[in-house]
Amino acid sequence: MAGFRGEGSVPSKTRSMRRIVALLAGLMMLAACSREAVTAQGGRHAWTHPHVLRMADLAEPDSLNPYLSQMDISYELTSLVYSYLIVSDDRGHLIGDLATAVPTIANGGISRDGRTYTYHLRRGVRWHDGVPFTAQDVIASWRAVVNPHNLTIYREGYDRVASIAAPNPYTVVVHLRERDPAFVTQFFAPLQEGAKPILPAHILAHTDFNHGELTRTMIGTGPFKLVSWRRGEGMTFVRNDDYFRGRPKLRRIVFSVIPDAQTILTQLRTHTIDLAITPVAALYPQYRTLDGYTVGTAKWNQQALIVVNGGKPGLGDATVRRAITMAIDRGELIRDVTHGVDEPTHDIIAPTALGYVRRPAIPYDPAAANALLERAGWKRGSDGVREKNGVRLSYTIATIAGSDTYQQVPILMQQELRAVGVALAIRAYPYKQIFSPDGPIDRYTYDMAIYGSTLSWDPDSHVYYGCDQWFPKGQNYYRYCDPRYDALERAGLATDDPVRRAKIYARADAILWNTAAYFPLFQARRILVYNSDLRNYRPNPTATPWWNAWQWDI
Repeated sequence: MAGFRGEGSVPSKTRSMRRIVALLAGLMMLAACSREAVTAQGGRHAWTHPHVLRMADLAEPDSLNPYLSQMDISYELTSLVYSYLIVSDDRGHLIGDLATAVPTIANGGISRDGRTYTYHLRRGVRWHDGVPFTAQDVIASWRAVVNPHNLTIYREGYDRVASIAAPNPYTVVVHLRERDPAFVTQFFAPLQEGAKPILPAHILAHTDFNHGELTRTMIGTGPFKLVSWRRGEGMTFVRNDDYFRGRPKLRRIVFSVIPDAQTILTQLRTHTIDLAITPVAALYPQYRTLDGYTVGTAKWNQQALIVVNGGKPGLGDATVRRAITMAIDRGELIRDVTHGVDEPTHDIIAPTALGYVRRPAIPYDPAAANALLERAGWKRGSDGVREKNGVRLSYTIATIAGSDTYQQVPILMQQELRAVGVALAIRAYPYKQIFSPDGPIDRYTYDMAIYGSTLSWDPDSHVYYGCDQWFPKGQNYYRYCDPRYDALERAGLATDDPVRRAKIYARADAILWNTAAYFPLFQARRILVYNSDLRNYRPNPTATPWWNAWQWDI
């Protein structure tokens, strides 16, 4: 209407006609806007907030410093804010993130002797506070990982670096002490437990790593910026308009902490949230009744497993371990506990790893388990529990309090193991306690423990099962030792040839499988429950599944 102001010399009739024309034009514009609004809605559900994703989980990160946390929710939220050198897409293909490409021998990124890795970095990337990203950020991040004063969780791979240098602001050259074919999948790559993004050098230079700024806020180069953290309630993220892959489609992500799975289900039903980050298997049948949601599963490199302390009397005997694993009815667990979500396990390494072999599933055969123990001299006592040379097959399994799956499984196992002469008690620990430095696993005070673990991308597992890797030197919490396995693991690290490595690890993994180094229960599948208006939500199978959040939209 501004165009009709100051027209005092125009005849009133003409002004009236112009006003009518303007009014009609305005009505037409309003109608057009209304049509655009309907079109923009694009058939969205009435409860959908365009370009705003509302999601919830049972917990929040114990620290915002991603190097100090091993919680799944930390890995996921970290990937919204920070970036890595390489990532995996939803098909399991490795692609560059802050690095322009994945180093290989073929592209010159890995030297022929396997000891030098060259990363070429993206140009024009900025931290959320405007500071340019350079190779110095990679170097500072590596130093933060290996600094013995920092409480960094998982240093595998990083501790094999002899030197690191930046010949220019966009190139990082890493020299290893020895060949390490697994290095490229560990070094600032979010593919397994202990995923670490690149941190800003300019903040690392002046903060207390264990308790300072990085534990309370996040300054990254990723697609979203953290703008608020209400402890115990949730977080809010807004899009980073300068994100190096392109402007994210979502304007905002609102994360809520709802420490009860039933309450999350209720909020899904009332359309208060769009996405459940960690849906629980026990509620899968109810998720499938939700109106307006996509419900399904995706591949995941996680296994549910029972780890065994081989230092405990009886459990160091491979015969006992084999008998116990044969006494567990995995079909019943998958059917009744996970509601058919998960699948039988066929190897001790991830399906995406070199050397993966689809072995026959471990049979449920209590008769064979009993016969095995009898032949080995384990005789039933008056109470039905087997014993030999004063050692009774009576154990306690540590489980995570509050986890329906990991509490139901031991209850079913008690009766199954009793049938083969093994007594099993159950002790539940809070999540943080079971994995803490003073917890039962780190201190070797446990007999058995049940939890889920995302398997490493590379088949190298020496740090977990090597005879010289007992915690705290390595992560062999199981006191497992087999010289045959150790020799094969060393051979697997002596070559970069994927064909040779695949053959070596197929043999090494057969030893772990046949000696029941641990008891795989089932191969997990990631449960997906999200508003059907959400587009491009394609989690990958790794520990850090959100590789393409900049493409999401709703």
